[in-house]
Amino acid sequence: MPMFAGHLLFLFSALGAINGLFLAIYFFSRRPHRLANSMLGALLLVIAVRTAKSTLYFFNRDLAVEFLQIGLSACLLIGPLTYLYVHYHLVEFRQAVSGHEWRWHLSWPFFVIALGCFFPYSEYRIIWRYSIYGIHAVWFSYLLAAAWQLWRSRAILFDDVAPMSRNTFLLLSVFCSSGVILIAYVTTPLTSYIVGALSFTFSVHITVIAFMLRKEALVDAGKKEKYQNRKLTEDDALKLLASLNQVMHEQQLHLHPNLTLALLAKKTGSLQTTVSQVLNDRLNKSFNLYVNEFRIEDAKKLLLNEPHLNMELVAERCGFNSNSTFFAAFKKITEQTPASYRAASKL
Repeated sequence: MPMFAGHLLFLFSALGAINGLFLAIYFFSRRPHRLANSMLGALLLVIAVRTAKSTLYFFNRDLAVEFLQIGLSACLLIGPLTYLYVHYHLVEFRQAVSGHEWRWHLSWPFFVIALGCFFPYSEYRIIWRYSIYGIHAVWFSYLLAAAWQLWRSRAILFDDVAPMSRNTFLLLSVFCSSGVILIAYVTTPLTSYIVGALSFTFSVHITVIAFMLRKEALVDAGKKEKYQNRKLTEDDALKLLASLNQVMHEQQLHLHPNLTLALLAKKTGSLQTTVSQVLNDRLNKSFNLYVNEFRIEDAKKLLLNEPHLNMELVAERCGFNSNSTFFAAFKKITEQTPASYRAASKL
């Protein structure tokens, strides 16, 4: 390889690792603090470590074997972190949550990594070389789990009426990039060892550029919406309320845990600000309360008609993302807990 081409290739590959590190710091410190941002920051960090290892090893085959072990260990975390980012993004789409399932998804990879300390790469090279197949299988399995969650949320994420938000665009880009990087590493025997690092560099830069361009487009759209806003007449407000109720009943939108004000507004051909104004002025309700009332009505029916269902299943079937949110909403609207409501019906 010519010296200039080699330097250029090294620079381009290293940029992915460096930018991944800075982006990880950005998402770790982003406010408001959300689990999805933390998972994305961790994902970018481990991919940056893996990319740095690949780049250094490609240009220096005498690299200490400890670095090879670190790179493989980081690879084990990419799949779980991709899934956790997708999961928490969808959960936090509507409401804040405090989840703990991430501990299990990350605890076992860290256990395997710790186990590797007793079986170092320098002494067990054959085991580590064959372990990459298992690591790729785990990565692929978590991608399938993330794809399933995205598929279940397709009504919101891929709605033809509502424009795709910046966060949703970032979500899909990260998911696709994780898949592209996996393909790059799996096909290394057919291409080159450096392809994985190059694929990360490429995906990071394309995503960031497109993300920023989408931000400008949405800002312009927001300005147009602001100037289009106008005061509703009594008749217009009543018609909009009727339209909202009709859409909610006919399309059962409340059953989707990621329903947003933007989507509901688009379904009725109205502006978000107009829908929010009508709900507050005419019904004295927030968007969350309005939607939760539909969910609680369904929950009441399930609690009475299907006593075999536990509270977690009832919450999930009614569109709630967590038991805590379900209990809080049920208590606020009915002034009873779900369990006491079910028990009272048996008296």
